[in-house]
Amino acid sequence: MLRVTHDMLKKDAVYNINKHQEKMGELQNNLSTGKKVRLPHENPVAATHAMLYRTRINEIRQFMKNIDEGKSRMNMTEGAVRSAVDIMHRLEELTVQAANGIYDKEDRGHIAVEIDELLKEMVEISNTKFKGESVFAGYQVDKQAFEVQTSRPDFADREVIMQVKYNGDIGKMNREIEQDEHAHVNLPGNDVFWALREAVMGANDVNNYIADKNYKIRIDGKEIQITQGDNITAIMEKINNAKIPVQADLINNKLAIKNITEHQLWIEDIEGGDFLQQMGIKDVNQRPNETSQNAKRVGMSIFDVMIKLRNDLWKNDTKAIGSEDLNFLQYGLNNMLKSLGEIGARSHRFDTVLKRLDTDELDMTDILSKTENIDFAKVVMDLQMLESVHRSALGATAKIIRPTLLDFLR
Repeated sequence: MLRVTHDMLKKDAVYNINKHQEKMGELQNNLSTGKKVRLPHENPVAATHAMLYRTRINEIRQFMKNIDEGKSRMNMTEGAVRSAVDIMHRLEELTVQAANGIYDKEDRGHIAVEIDELLKEMVEISNTKFKGESVFAGYQVDKQAFEVQTSRPDFADREVIMQVKYNGDIGKMNREIEQDEHAHVNLPGNDVFWALREAVMGANDVNNYIADKNYKIRIDGKEIQITQGDNITAIMEKINNAKIPVQADLINNKLAIKNITEHQLWIEDIEGGDFLQQMGIKDVNQRPNETSQNAKRVGMSIFDVMIKLRNDLWKNDTKAIGSEDLNFLQYGLNNMLKSLGEIGARSHRFDTVLKRLDTDELDMTDILSKTENIDFAKVVMDLQMLESVHRSALGATAKIIRPTLLDFLR
């Protein structure tokens, strides 16, 4: 049988009073901070979950910022391309008019002047900037995407643009819009402002070519490994199986590379190789969009088409105006409309992901709140109840702990 002494009663009472005070202090801290868990040791599991939820919320907010920046850049790009499309429509109208037999050489000269002004405006559009960065220059955002070369031809009465060169590259800027999910937010200018498919044929006979060592080339951003001992047929097969929009053929024993979509070919030797130089396609230290003077190259940008049309008008070449020039304009317009469709598809994807992230942020915030935030009404009620119990305990303890002789001697 347990013997209960007066000292035991006193110790138990003091212990319970201390526990009440400790619990009241905890509840008061919860009320003042609004948090269930202030330090990890108070509830390690809840603290760990809260950190994970907060990390996910921060991720979501960063993804939303990336999407907003990407959409702004794409909206700027879309506006520029739409302006270019308007110019293309105007060019078609002028070309149809100029092809009409009722116009004479002087009339066509006036149309050529308007087209020359439209050409200047098209160059301005192609050099559109967003936050000081060239929109259509790929990764070369610190450069103007296109630069012009001017001269005064015999058939013109002024100095005019005779060539427009692309200064950028084919780099596509990515933004992370979700975990392990990326999207391009730019379009290289040599895709958007292109009209006729391009083809390049080397100057050298390579029918009996055998690779004397390993080489690496890059076509439209795709690396292709050429192995020692590969003949020209094996090399062409590697290019054609590289899953890029180009095709390699052997024409008159010379290697020809042509694209199968409207864009400028981007070909280069890499890692110190000279395979393309052996083919007669490239010279030393040329940019990827440049080819050897001895190579044959066909294909036209929008600017080339506009320059040709303007020159044909000044030359009064009605046959070229009504056939070639009009067709080439249509190719360029179709390519621009395709670019607009691509921009629209990406913008729709951004909107879809943004809507999903909005929902995820609300859900994560709610879960985080339930994990670490207190229920104010419940905590206040618990505190009031505990205070009532504490007062009762103090009253009962006062009766249990009776005065001793020492208490009277103080």
